[in-house]
Amino acid sequence: MENTKKVTTTELANILANIKKSTFCHILYMVDDSRSKTMKGIKQVQKLVKITNVALNHNYQNKVINLTGNSDFKAEEMKGKTRICSTLIKSDKTGELMIDGKVLNKEVAKVLGYFHKGNEITETEAVKLDLWTPAYYNPTPVKTMGRGLVSEENDFRIINTYLSRIISIKLEGEWFSVTQ
Repeated sequence: MENTKKVTTTELANILANIKKSTFCHILYMVDDSRSKTMKGIKQVQKLVKITNVALNHNYQNKVINLTGNSDFKAEEMKGKTRICSTLIKSDKTGELMIDGKVLNKEVAKVLGYFHKGNEITETEAVKLDLWTPAYYNPTPVKTMGRGLVSEENDFRIINTYLSRIISIKLEGEWFSVTQ
């Protein structure tokens, strides 16, 4: 990542808010693993994730309609989030800004590592430490987007990552390292 520009989360939010056309980015971020146990309000396992080709400015409802041909589809209102602009949403609970991206399932979200209390661990070590909830062992089948209307081969995911969790992001050919 040569020629990386350092930006704060506020500066990143301003950059993202000014993207007005369909744009693809690459994101490296650290996030709590939803399958891990919570102790004293803290998730016990975090994961470092790299995703390539995250689409910005892709409207969810329009994307489902275009992929399914079902012009009657209406997106449900986001729960716990407020849209700021086409690339940003805000958590109603924390007030923190999140990037709003779409990722085709063929694009791989690669987990680069798992962490517990700041130290890298393996999934096997997390099992030995009893850090996983039953969801880790018995994953729930997931419907495709559009409440199951989108075919598996055209399915996509929504990525709403807190800007404060982004380590680096490549936007319009330029790498940004995010500082707090």
